[in-house]
Amino acid sequence: MRIVVVPSLIAIAVTLVRLTGELEHWPRPLVNPDVCGKAILGITWLVPVFSVYFAMKLWRSRPPRRLNVAIVLAVAGLLLKLIGTYVMERQGPYLPRISLNFAMSFAGLLLQFLAWPELSKILLAYGYLSRIPVAIVQFLAMRGAWGTHYDALDPSFPRIGFWPTYLRVAFVPNIFFMEAYTVIVGVLIGCVACALLRRALPGQGAPV
Repeated sequence: MRIVVVPSLIAIAVTLVRLTGELEHWPRPLVNPDVCGKAILGITWLVPVFSVYFAMKLWRSRPPRRLNVAIVLAVAGLLLKLIGTYVMERQGPYLPRISLNFAMSFAGLLLQFLAWPELSKILLAYGYLSRIPVAIVQFLAMRGAWGTHYDALDPSFPRIGFWPTYLRVAFVPNIFFMEAYTVIVGVLIGCVACALLRRALPGQGAPV
């Protein structure tokens, strides 16, 4: 668990800096208060960086059993996650879409624990430590109508009350779907980084 402490603190700091920036109306693309606003300040971009860091830390002591197989499983998991996201973004009743998205994302998540169990556990821990604070910030922002991307809603979003809205747009994504993204993307990037460094450093057996 010690390996995830500093990366998690960095992610929390980025979340707080972005929140400050949106409240203070910093310029785009540094921050973005729109719905799902993509911006430079965002913890989604940290996943690839920390995935490589975690993979390098694990490579010598707990590498995947077969790196090529791990990459194939990671790619399969990513495809499952993308299919789930595609289904979720289509029109139609919410419950069937969320159920299929959950099933596909969960299947993709499980494949990562077959690909590289140790890295998957670290990424899952990092995912929760970095995303639970986001869920808390979103709760406060939605309660206070802060005008940030943490409480922004699409104009077509149905009026279903605070708690159902919070569960749908903040709690469930931060407690499951973003963790699935973190593990799936993280294992794939970590495996690819190890494969590239192993090729670049032949005969040395592992990345430095």
